[in-house]
Amino acid sequence: MQAASPTTNPPCKIAALIPAYREAAAIADVVTRTLPQVDLTLVVDDGSPDNTAELARQAGAEVIVHTVNQGKGAAMKTGMKTLAERGYDYIMLLDGDGQHAPEEIARFTAVARAGAAHVVLGNRFENVKGMPLVRRFVNSLMSRIISNACGVGIPDTQCGFRLVRSSLVTYIMGSSDHFDFETEMLLLASRAGFTIQSVPVSTIYGAEKTKIRPVQDTIKFIKLMRRWQKQSGTFPAAPLSPSKATEL
Repeated sequence: MQAASPTTNPPCKIAALIPAYREAAAIADVVTRTLPQVDLTLVVDDGSPDNTAELARQAGAEVIVHTVNQGKGAAMKTGMKTLAERGYDYIMLLDGDGQHAPEEIARFTAVARAGAAHVVLGNRFENVKGMPLVRRFVNSLMSRIISNACGVGIPDTQCGFRLVRSSLVTYIMGSSDHFDFETEMLLLASRAGFTIQSVPVSTIYGAEKTKIRPVQDTIKFIKLMRRWQKQSGTFPAAPLSPSKATEL
């Protein structure tokens, strides 16, 4: 991984975090392609019944294993806390199923190193070819709802390919342990005054069956948004002053 110019962009340590559950078919390839892009690749195996953890280790990743399945959000929290405590400046989140291209990580780090944002999200809507029509509609609708709640335009809030400053971790932990944690993270970050930007990424959908549960996860999303509307004044992370948010 090439260091940034010290005169313009101070060097920083970037770790990739890959939450994984039953990803034996793809995890080795994802890890192998991610390793050259970052300083450390950490896989959090969320209680997979297959050999996801073993394959990730063999490919060169550091691995943390949950003994039982707790949910994607829980796996993300475990990894984020670990990496923040170990002093990494940025955490690059990507999925273990091959839907995110590790070669595009540089797009995120370029924005981060320029100091332009605290959170950088991938945006698949600049080229939706390959995205199923139903997914396109649902993602677009949810993005509009969440953007309105955050008070900032976020074209693709459902994209799990994202970069986060480690200094934000304590502010964005939230209460969810499942897929809706990715939404909760954005709500908490925006409420605390952190900046959110997006970069274009590829739209990749394979033949593997999605782990998203449409009915259950939609219900969780609705509950989360209702809770946000009712408790926005007392949500876990208190709003920061602009100067404090900038410092982080």
